[in-house]
Amino acid sequence: MTSTTEQSATVMSEQLELYRRMWVLRLVDMALQELRIDGLLKEPVEAGFGQEAVAVGATVALRPGDAMTTSIPHLLHAHRAAIGLPLGPSIAEMIGSGAADSARDAVLNRELSPLSGSLAQSALLAVGRAYANWLAEEGKVTVCVIGDHEVNSDDFAEIVNAAVLWRLPVVFVVENTRFARNTCTDRALHERIGMPVLSVDGNDVDAVRDCVATALRRASDDQGPTLVRAVTNRDNHVHKVDPLVFARQQLIDAGVSVGHLYEVERRARYLVAEAEAFAKATLVGAAPESVRQPEPWPAAS
Repeated sequence: MTSTTEQSATVMSEQLELYRRMWVLRLVDMALQELRIDGLLKEPVEAGFGQEAVAVGATVALRPGDAMTTSIPHLLHAHRAAIGLPLGPSIAEMIGSGAADSARDAVLNRELSPLSGSLAQSALLAVGRAYANWLAEEGKVTVCVIGDHEVNSDDFAEIVNAAVLWRLPVVFVVENTRFARNTCTDRALHERIGMPVLSVDGNDVDAVRDCVATALRRASDDQGPTLVRAVTNRDNHVHKVDPLVFARQQLIDAGVSVGHLYEVERRARYLVAEAEAFAKATLVGAAPESVRQPEPWPAAS
């Protein structure tokens, strides 16, 4: 009984952590949009509202030694936050402050490749790294996150052919926002690219994590590459399919109190506020301003 209780507590703790990370990503995107309005961003950043479950689910599935590349601009900062890198230097890099080098070094130290400017570069980086892992025979896998419109490209077809032919330890995660034309079925996609295709609800962070983890195990066992298609939404404001609303309701149904969830959200807000203050301070070479803690949940006082 004690073992079962401990396992349940561990699972609940993991689910709360996934929820917290998705909240952090949502808040980072909101902060970046405010910085854009204030004219502080050195270049446009596309927000990933409604796509947090894909970023968090894919990154938490990574094991020690696994690596990730991406061709999706807004996912770079999402993946940084999702694997627990300091947020302040990451935001500072986007507004062009002197913390850029430390943010980049942190990314490299956590097996997350710097943003690739094109699909070919991103997927080639993934396949190249997977080939090195295959030669080393250490069981490490590379994950490449791409957009749905990129799957139909000739570049992707050629890269996939090499990965399938050499049975490389690589997993392609497609963030399918249903914006792309000519989206084919899993069976048709499998027949075209020659590798297993797994579809998953991209609004369910637990499902994304488990699906990517399955593909990682397959690649690590020398069974070759897998394509994971995570179906989600862009600029999502529909409550019933918002990944944060979905995860929150799952936690409430599992017995987590609203007050506990509020505390998780409160800590996420404080974390992002501190990071934003750090980024703005480094821009002018000053010490970060102190950030006021959000008010606690009334029932907790």
